[in-house]
Parts: sequence; C-alpha cells; structure tokens
Amino acid sequence: MTAPRTAATGGTGIDLDHTSFAVHDAMRWARFLRRKLGATPISGETLPEFRYLLLYVGAPEQGARLELMEPQGDGFLTRNLAKRGEGPHHVTFTVPDLRAAVARVRALGSTVVGESYEHPPWHEAFIVPDDKHAVVIQLAQSDRRYPGPEDLLTTCARDPESLPSVSGATEPLWWTSLWGTPVETTARLGATHLASTDLAFSRRLFEGVLGGELRAEDEHFDFSWPGGSVRVHAAERPGILGMALHGSGFTSVRIGSASLRA
Repeated sequence: MTAPRTAATGGTGIDLDHTSFAVHDAMRWARFLRRKLGATPISGETLPEFRYLLLYVGAPEQGARLELMEPQGDGFLTRNLAKRGEGPHHVTFTVPDLRAAVARVRALGSTVVGESYEHPPWHEAFIVPDDKHAVVIQLAQSDRRYPGPEDLLTTCARDPESLPSVSGATEPLWWTSLWGTPVETTARLGATHLASTDLAFSRRLFEGVLGGELRAEDEHFDFSWPGGSVRVHAAERPGILGMALHGSGFTSVRIGSASLRA
C-alpha cells in the first residue's frame, strides 16, 4: 500500500490517510481523474508485486486522498483483480504508535497481520477483512510526512527523500508524466462510504480505537479526522461503497464495484 503522512493535528494524533483502489492501469485512471476532477499527484513507488500512485482531489481547504494500485507481475493484487475486478482495496489510517494501535485492535477481537517495524519511513500492519466491514484496514506509522494540500496544489516539485517510503521500493517518480495531462474541471473528494453489518462494532473501532470524532444519525455514523472522514452505513452486505464527490460535472464515476458520486 502507500506510505502515510504522520498526522500532526487532532487529539489522538491518528488520521485518515487515504482510500485505495485496485486497478489494471493506474496511469490511465490517473489521467482520467486529473483531466476530469483535477487530481494532483502526491507520490508513488514501485514494489515487486505492485506499484501505487497517491492523489489528492480537492482544494486547499477541503479534499481527500485516493490511491491507485496496479499489479506488477503475479502476486496478491493480480489475484485480487482476477477474483473481484477493479474496485476498493483498503483504507489506511496513520497512527503515532503502531504497536499500541495494534494492541488496541486485537483487544477488540480483530485479527491483525503483516506487522512491520524495521523501516522508520514505513511501519505497517493490516486488520483482516471481517464480516462487519469486509475491507482491509491498514494501520501505518512514518517518521516523514506529505506536504499539505496548499503546497501540493501550488508546486509540481516532489522530493522523494522527504516523503514516506515503503521498504524496498524503487522508481519514486515513475508517475511524473501525469503532469502533462491538462486539467479540464476540478472537484473535491469527501467522505469514504462504508457499509457495516454491526454499527456498534464500527463505533468501537473507528471512535474508540482510531479516535474518530463521531456524529451519529439513525442510519449511519460519521467519523472525522483531520485528513478526512468515513460515513458508516447500516447494511446487510458490508464493504466500501465509494467516496463522496463535490463540485464536478459528473454525478458518478465508477471504479469497479464502488463509485465517486455526488
């Protein structure tokens, strides 16, 4: 997945970093999202099984991050796309203390795998999909950070040495040809929408463990962090539904099973 920024605001220091989508061709999707929504590239790297590109869609005062993951040879992402097709893959949260966060998640009864603490620019662990949310939730910690939205939108300069970086990654600038894609319209991404079969458990995870600020409604919970928000809907079938889209000429942009929609 991608390297996160370390949250600098918020009472817990925990932040929503991005929502990730598995696609066959990350650059094709990135060009479309830049042309039609004004997506701004943040960073990207290549690993043995996949490469990724992190984008910001929004204005200085409001927006959200979206990641595109593309397979590189056979591996977990190839199998994922063969089984499910293009669509949502995971949601990432940054935490100030990954070991402590993992312990709190396990205390809820959730399964955590893939813990890695050896590379300071990139520590990670993964909450296994369950019957409540049916999505991978990545927890990550980094001693580096991404530029803020205002800086991202005013310069094309990206310094890979100052950005979070996954251990063993190469080609940190593989995606820079995206700058040549003209922007036709701009938009803002908003909340990630997630269907849950157990709102009480969702509250324990997103508010109790991950420190989201809660606003409760009858049929959904809104959890917010400095970097974005998640709206969790009561549903019989769990999974990521998509992300809110504001200010675009599109009513909906589908990425496989999910959509970016007004």
